[in-house]
Amino acid sequence: MADKEPGTAVAAPTQTAVAMPVNWRDRMKQVAVKSAEAEAPSGGYISFKSGRLSLGDMVQPGDKIEIIVLDYLFHNKYYTTAYDSKVTVPPACYAFSRMEERMEPDADAESPQGSEEGFCAGCPQNEWGTSPKGGRGKACSNTRRLFLLPAGVVTDPTKVARSEFIQCDLPVTSVKNFSRFVNDLAPAGVPPFGVVVEMSVKPHDETLFQVYFKPMEQIRDEAILEALANRNWRAEQAALPKYPTREELAERNAGKQSSKY
Repeated sequence: MADKEPGTAVAAPTQTAVAMPVNWRDRMKQVAVKSAEAEAPSGGYISFKSGRLSLGDMVQPGDKIEIIVLDYLFHNKYYTTAYDSKVTVPPACYAFSRMEERMEPDADAESPQGSEEGFCAGCPQNEWGTSPKGGRGKACSNTRRLFLLPAGVVTDPTKVARSEFIQCDLPVTSVKNFSRFVNDLAPAGVPPFGVVVEMSVKPHDETLFQVYFKPMEQIRDEAILEALANRNWRAEQAALPKYPTREELAERNAGKQSSKY
């Protein structure tokens, strides 16, 4: 007699009559906390498109998220084409730096601009009143690239070390809010990564919306602070970011389409 093929169905967990050790309200809280930890954001990119705070494709409840600002860079970017939400293109020229006065176009940019000396300072595209939209704005956007960790990492130094960065580029009109957040912490000797901060998007009369930073709690656990300081140091040693070229973007998009199904 031939052996039967093993079934493919997965057996349901065996039911037992063991009593729940806590009341149902406490159990609800426990499951909520465990679920939040299991599904905590890890990596990705925050968008502020249309004045909504989105992580990946998910708009965050209340347009806010609690994070830790582990590191940040000064970031300039200049586009020669008008914005099109359906087409992703790299900036024609861009720069990253830890010191604003030392910014210079990335040599691998498609069309490096810069001053005669090769710096962003003095570049024709970095002058007030050059924005193609008119007004007193600049053709080159002076912003900040933030490297964030989800607030949940404060429970475990291992999470600090292993969690992927969440990244975002601040809207130019929100840079002052970020600078204010950093400068308010500095007199007390607290770095940006020393607090859990609520980052939120709110409507604004003049700029449609702005991104705000509200410190929620200072991190005091020394093991967590040590892990954050080590992660910050490692981030500082890393090479500056680079945008993919048009060709690389085309290859990525082609790969996504071919692997869709």
